[in-house]
Amino acid sequence: MDTVNKETNENGINKGLNKTSSLEEFYAGCGILVTGATGFVGKGLLEKLIRICPRIAVIFILIRPKTNETIEQRFKKLIDDPIYDDIKGKHPSALGRVYPMKGDASLPDLGLSREDRNLLLEKVNIVFHAAATVRFNEPLHVAINVNTKGTARVIELWNELRHPISFVHVSTAYSNVNLSEIGEKVYTTSLSPSEVIDICDKLDKTSINLIENGILKTYPNTYTFSKNLAEQIVASKCKDLPVAIVRPSVIGASLEEPCPGWIQNISAVTGTFLLVGRGCVTAVRGRRDTRLDVVPVDFVVDTIICIAWHVTLHRDHEVKVYNCTSNAYPFKFGAMIDAMVKYSIETPLNDTLWYPRCSVVANRYIYNVLSVIPRVFLAFGMDIFLRLRGSKPIVMKLLRNGNKLAASFAFFTMHEWNFQRDNCSDLARKVKMLNDSDMVKLDLRGVDLEKYVAMYQVGIKKFILKQDFKSTARQRLSRLYWIRQITKMSGITILLWIIYCVVY
Repeated sequence: MDTVNKETNENGINKGLNKTSSLEEFYAGCGILVTGATGFVGKGLLEKLIRICPRIAVIFILIRPKTNETIEQRFKKLIDDPIYDDIKGKHPSALGRVYPMKGDASLPDLGLSREDRNLLLEKVNIVFHAAATVRFNEPLHVAINVNTKGTARVIELWNELRHPISFVHVSTAYSNVNLSEIGEKVYTTSLSPSEVIDICDKLDKTSINLIENGILKTYPNTYTFSKNLAEQIVASKCKDLPVAIVRPSVIGASLEEPCPGWIQNISAVTGTFLLVGRGCVTAVRGRRDTRLDVVPVDFVVDTIICIAWHVTLHRDHEVKVYNCTSNAYPFKFGAMIDAMVKYSIETPLNDTLWYPRCSVVANRYIYNVLSVIPRVFLAFGMDIFLRLRGSKPIVMKLLRNGNKLAASFAFFTMHEWNFQRDNCSDLARKVKMLNDSDMVKLDLRGVDLEKYVAMYQVGIKKFILKQDFKSTARQRLSRLYWIRQITKMSGITILLWIIYCVVY
């Protein structure tokens, strides 16, 4: 770590913050801390900071050790990702400014050693807090510990920094789903953060489950609720400070950076893509005309990077909130599903199980008739066939996982929200005056849904499934098409025969 001490300037702060003419200049000489750097947004954020801000002194990243992986192994795995190939080729020394630290947002004091904590307090100026558990079905006490108490732990560190510049907390646009009109401000809940934390820390599991059931009558999952509480903690502990909350909506594959269609995790939208592409669903629950607020990950990353600069120039008495959404230029859910089917056929997956087709259904009972019931019989039959071939039966498992995913996503495709974006609009206007404004994208106007979905499909095939583009995939799809046609005609024939027998 001696290198860090040599590379950072005396106080780690660019003293001319108000006179900076570029983002690169703003970040020059700064020490950065990124939590959640191994996650989707965190990884994209780290890559972009390294690439466009070569004069950053040091970037610390907290990495949680796993049972079978050390932080060194996890760090190597992180930087071995192909998205860093361009950086390695053009700026081979850039990754030398990234220092992994053993840390965990779910542990007291972030699980940091005293030595590492002191180093962060001395050298860090800007904090990006992106660490979170994004599982919708996480037990309440787990979501609260990681998302709510974890945020409090990071704020505690931030408040002790010797030379702070700004702090950006990554939340979600759906932290207030009980409202239809969501402003760029922090909203309170009937239970305060301290009350919920005490409940999770002191009560037994049965009592916590009862309270969780009550919460889930207002919030669709523990994730959105715990994120709301985290926002309240940020707002209460960081008044009059250069602190911001950014609320991305549904985060999808990248538009352009680090490469088109880049995707890392299987979120609700990505999972729907996979189910449609594999032919595992014939219907999804939702309304065709619902505005589905999807934002590409590079749009989110660019917004976060710019917010750290913007909040230092425009400090308010209250914590500044940015609704990072596509509200002004939304996709329609029905059109997106149609495009998914289209490009699942144009760019078929190598492991397609049935010919892709999918309709959007709002009524729960019709949805069950069109999707769940027929798919159960089909999946059961396909698993029997796989067993006879000596293969592992996986179709019923895929169906169960798909149904869970569909159930968790249905809330967001059956409802829609209006997000105020005044702070984001002001951010975009101010960034345009910077010399390197072309390095970031803060405007989603002109994004073509069809092209985006086509790119998304390619990204899933390449980055999630890691499949080569083989001609056998198209041949397989062709066979499935004719099997589907024969099955359909056989079904119609049997139905007509039954009708004939009943009538005559």
